[in-house]
Amino acid sequence: MEDWKEILKEADEDYLIGIANKGIVKRAYKDKKEGGYEVLSSGDEAVVRVGGETVQIKNPLGGSTCTCPSRTVCRHVVLGILALKERMGEEPGEGAESSVGDGTEAGTEVSVNDVEMQVLEKEPRLETELFAETGNGLKDRKPAAKHGLGQKVRDEIAAYPLSSVRRIMGGRQLQNAVSQIKIEPGGHITYSSTITVDIPWMGQKVKLLSPLEYSSCSCHKKEFCLHKACAVLWCKLEAGQLTIEELEKETLKKPENDLKQIKDVAKQMEKFLEELLNIGLARVSPDALEHMERLAIVSHNARLAKFEGYWRALKDSYEGYLKRKASFRVAKLTEQTAKLYSRTRQLLAAEESAEIDELSGEFRAEYRPVGDLELIGIAMEHFESQAGYEGETIYFLEKGTKEWYTYTSAMPVFYEKSGRRRKGGKVGAPWGLAISMEELAKARFFLSGAKCDSRKKLSSSQETKGELTARAELRLYAEDLGEWYYRDFGRLYEERIYRKNISWLEEKEEDINLVFLRPAFLKRAFFSETEQKLFMHLYDKESREVIVEVAYSQKEARGIRYLERIEENNLPCFFGKIYLRDGKIRMYPIAMLEKGELVEEDGEGKHFNEEKHFNEGSQPANQEKEEVLETLLQDVSNLLEELYQSGFHTVHDSTLQALYETEKLAGFYGMGYLSANIKKLAEALSMRRHQMNAMPDSLAGTYAGLIEYLYLCRTKITLDAGREFYR
Repeated sequence: MEDWKEILKEADEDYLIGIANKGIVKRAYKDKKEGGYEVLSSGDEAVVRVGGETVQIKNPLGGSTCTCPSRTVCRHVVLGILALKERMGEEPGEGAESSVGDGTEAGTEVSVNDVEMQVLEKEPRLETELFAETGNGLKDRKPAAKHGLGQKVRDEIAAYPLSSVRRIMGGRQLQNAVSQIKIEPGGHITYSSTITVDIPWMGQKVKLLSPLEYSSCSCHKKEFCLHKACAVLWCKLEAGQLTIEELEKETLKKPENDLKQIKDVAKQMEKFLEELLNIGLARVSPDALEHMERLAIVSHNARLAKFEGYWRALKDSYEGYLKRKASFRVAKLTEQTAKLYSRTRQLLAAEESAEIDELSGEFRAEYRPVGDLELIGIAMEHFESQAGYEGETIYFLEKGTKEWYTYTSAMPVFYEKSGRRRKGGKVGAPWGLAISMEELAKARFFLSGAKCDSRKKLSSSQETKGELTARAELRLYAEDLGEWYYRDFGRLYEERIYRKNISWLEEKEEDINLVFLRPAFLKRAFFSETEQKLFMHLYDKESREVIVEVAYSQKEARGIRYLERIEENNLPCFFGKIYLRDGKIRMYPIAMLEKGELVEEDGEGKHFNEEKHFNEGSQPANQEKEEVLETLLQDVSNLLEELYQSGFHTVHDSTLQALYETEKLAGFYGMGYLSANIKKLAEALSMRRHQMNAMPDSLAGTYAGLIEYLYLCRTKITLDAGREFYR
């Protein structure tokens, strides 16, 4: 039997407003004055008739229910509680007035805190007796009441785990809250039977009450929102249960991984990828795109940032196939799927938190202080990523260290079906600089209190302040560019390509091969109508070649027209990203620096030696062997692409026969690993033909392993061919 008198004793207006709202409580008092209610029972669950509705009063009071359609605590429930209080002798009769919005008229329930404040105004000397000191001045003092609902909610706040606060708020919101609390004056927390917390930087007001799950927030969310978590955090600080120093250390910690959730998500991803491989590209349903989007969302919820991007990129490739886009390539999709499957298997096998963190990545980079920087804006690049983001990246060189730094402004566009894209160049620059992003890319400035992540991506933190030293007056000197400036393409290959080989699954850093190239001469650009690409051949004084490549798109049209107008007697310095393909260095140009923009020593030859160009280099000594090997690898690649299209469940007889023949050929050339795995793949595919029910096997893993092996072989061949060419 519930002791309703004790339960209702502390349920004053503040508490009722906390479980409902001020308007509902005021309406309940008005209805009470008019009558029309009756307490039917006061057992474990008290029953009250209110008009034509039946109210069940429960402990805790926030769990009370009503037969009306409302899903929240309605006026009938509040009136039912008032009626039960009256029955227990805890509430005045029908003539009682509400004090809500009316100061302290008759019928007002004055809280302990109100009494204390009134006494304090009359007798300031009693301050130390009525308030408990926490060591942080008047703003950190709290009423010393030790009983009732007010004390219960304090006890629950004290017991609320900090890990739960962090999980709800997230690292960035927690860090922001700590910074704001440090600078906020007192007077934002009011104590009574509830605790009211005004959070000015969030623009929300929270009422914390016992039990905590029945607390309310002006954002109107019923779950324990980040504002409620922030209110709990602030109360913990004010009560002396935490210190600012302890919280600042907490913000530097990475949130713990939910291992069970991550493993469950990884199993879902593995199962779906195996289904894709079994069904085959030719039979894939458009519904698969929705499943990929769902897995991207599931990855996001499990804090698997990289996997969210992988799934969006895979979805984009499948859309290209289903819409018959000219840019679609089966080879690229095959490698994409195999890489995602291998990463998923690594995630399933990972047990250590550090290994999971490395595989999953992070949504927002963890920024660390790097002190003061003197930055030179080099160029701005617009991008539209396969992961569904669009924006601008600006590249900076630090004057002293000659290190690259970048700043990226991006927004998600994966839910946009059409419409105009953003024009980020006109957006204002960060760090308090009164210039646009476009102007920032050509400016010189100091950053004080700069922060960046491990990839040298700068934070736009409000704590970082910028001071402009030169606006849109880019004038670089070759010696200021340090090791990023090249005239010798042989040295370029050794330092930027051969020594920086990237493994199959390793993420390519955006700035891994940013360089400035000063060619001795060039061959005029031409546009290939068949490939829809612009090509331009750059040469150093030894006629070693770098090929500029730009695929046509609407955003590249202006740059392509510029490249087509470059004359051999007016060479710019090329700034861009380089990579290796077919044994030659290729460049994607980000910007071109004209003579007035880059000051360098003259004296290099600038005349196009046509005869030397067309007799360039020497043929590799083992050319025949490499050609045979490349042919074999291409045959294996074609077979794997056929399998991807047909699916593992419906393999053609000709494909199986070709696999067995290729296995023997690989053994003949001494490629034991390739031969063994092709045989393993062919036998597993043959076995599936004789199974009534699907049996677990390692077919998908073998398939992904073969694609990785092809990548490693081709990379080795390409690197060796390039080294021979650029020697």
